[in-house]
Amino acid sequence: MPRRHTRTLGAFAAAAAAVITLGAPPAGATVVESGRYTSEPYSFSHDDCGFPVDVEGTSSGHFRTRAGKGKADTAFFALDNYSFTETQTNPETGEFLTIEANAVFNEIRAKRVEGTIFEFWAVEAGQFRMYDSDGRLVARDRGSVLFHILFDTEGDDVPGGIFIEEFPPTVRGPHPGFDDFCGLITPLIGS
Repeated sequence: MPRRHTRTLGAFAAAAAAVITLGAPPAGATVVESGRYTSEPYSFSHDDCGFPVDVEGTSSGHFRTRAGKGKADTAFFALDNYSFTETQTNPETGEFLTIEANAVFNEIRAKRVEGTIFEFWAVEAGQFRMYDSDGRLVARDRGSVLFHILFDTEGDDVPGGIFIEEFPPTVRGPHPGFDDFCGLITPLIGS
């Protein structure tokens, strides 16, 4: 299922424990930004599945960004422990579904490729639940997804940079929404 950021527990406790362990900033890590957000509303529309969908939701959680050290001194690592509830509605039919999530997204490692270009690895672990308009659970993603990207930090001392390439993710645990989101929502709200 799509993540709030952009666009996840074979053994929920084990994956969550791994993320929490990996999520602790290393001794002496410099946290450059941290905070909490509560009931932050968002909305957008998409037609990824061949019909219009309006999305409205709220999210909450806490985050931090830490600066890299040594060879990764221009890399910044994000951690976002978030939850959201959203409604996806087909505006042509009025049919809707609800998605609820609780997850952790954690950038865990960066390796310099050359200059200011790095390979980054991130783990997202948690649970995403989809309900039909009658409130019945129709899908649940749980487990973890390991993301791997190529990113140019631009060599400065502020978070951000230029996305270059995304590699195929490694998926662990059942993820029907990640594997075929359109196949799940089309029978529920498609036209």
